[in-house]
Amino acid sequence: MKLSSKVSIICMGILIVSSLVFLAFKKDFFKYVTEKEQPKEPEIVLSNNVISTEDVILYTKNNDEFIESGKISKDVYLTLDGKENNYFKVTNLDKEYYVKGERLKDSEIITYDTRYKNYIVFNQNIVTNDKLDLYDENNNLVLSLNGEYSLPIYVKDNNRYGIEFVDRILYVKADSVNIIDNHNTDAVNTKGIGTLNYHFFYDDGVAEERNDCNQEICASKTQFKEHLDYIKNNNFFTPTMKELEMYIDGKIQLPKSVVITIDDGWRVDLGIKMLEEYQLNATLFVITSWYDPQNFKSPYLEIHSHSDSMHDGGICPTGQGGGIQCLPKETILNDLKTSSDKIGGSTVFCYPFYEYNDYSISVLQEAGFTLAFAGESSHSDNLIKVGSNKYKLPRFVVVDYTTMTDFANYLG
Repeated sequence: MKLSSKVSIICMGILIVSSLVFLAFKKDFFKYVTEKEQPKEPEIVLSNNVISTEDVILYTKNNDEFIESGKISKDVYLTLDGKENNYFKVTNLDKEYYVKGERLKDSEIITYDTRYKNYIVFNQNIVTNDKLDLYDENNNLVLSLNGEYSLPIYVKDNNRYGIEFVDRILYVKADSVNIIDNHNTDAVNTKGIGTLNYHFFYDDGVAEERNDCNQEICASKTQFKEHLDYIKNNNFFTPTMKELEMYIDGKIQLPKSVVITIDDGWRVDLGIKMLEEYQLNATLFVITSWYDPQNFKSPYLEIHSHSDSMHDGGICPTGQGGGIQCLPKETILNDLKTSSDKIGGSTVFCYPFYEYNDYSISVLQEAGFTLAFAGESSHSDNLIKVGSNKYKLPRFVVVDYTTMTDFANYLG
């Protein structure tokens, strides 16, 4: 073979090999450039506490497969613990669920009101066969879960039932579930709730205070402490006004309970301080033209209406002459609105001088008030019960000569 032919063959081989090397390099090069120009999406990193920004799908795991099993709505708080195959494990639901990281953002730790744990659960359950939709207090959808559920009823509300779910009360629509009898508790609903009526407080260790508060409706620090000790040591529950109304309406069941109320607004600071110390709930009925409701804020004190300027005697011909018995309707309505607005909204009322009539009640109802308290109850069986008239609620007036025997009898 001629030399030129051998050279040609060698050159052709070198060319072919070079082409193959170039093509391989070109493939890797363009792969590198493409990957560099289009990087992978960054891995989602979340804290253990998140909140949903939109609807989020819930998944359950079955044989390493993640199956769609429900959803949560916007603004629902979740706690997470670890991640598996890009699915975050949810730890604050009833069973093991997973979510993807989208539509979630880090959140502060959220705790829910657990006062319902004091309620006596009904011996009935809601039952669902294939789907459970859960709503919050304002009827916003929170969770939609696939599967069968049987859950005890804590609240029987209008057209809905309140059940315990992930340490809070959520609601199911009555027409979406069946109800069955179920033995959930041996505890029974209290047969009646005593309501205490205080007015003024003073420190009996301070002579000036003792001399200034010299009416029989002045409670000394020593007397009030004895009362609060009795309530605390005997495990009485102190319902809010909303809980009391729900109890009257048969919507919830309560253990032995006592309602603490205070009238007017004069000399109440000591009483509020002691309620905070004992962590017991009470309601102050304030005369809003005399005292600024904003001065009495406390996590253990509700503020409600004792009228704005109807706590003057001699207006009407009966009793001490409280104006709510006979003033023109528009005058009363304006007074009630003024009082409620100053408080920041109230539908609970306390009659000035404990005086009322059918006319008073009708105007209160027109104004949107749902509870009204009287006073001067003196019999141990005069308790607030399921079905009590919500506009004639009795109270036991505490005076400086109320004995501990009297007090114990008031609580039933």
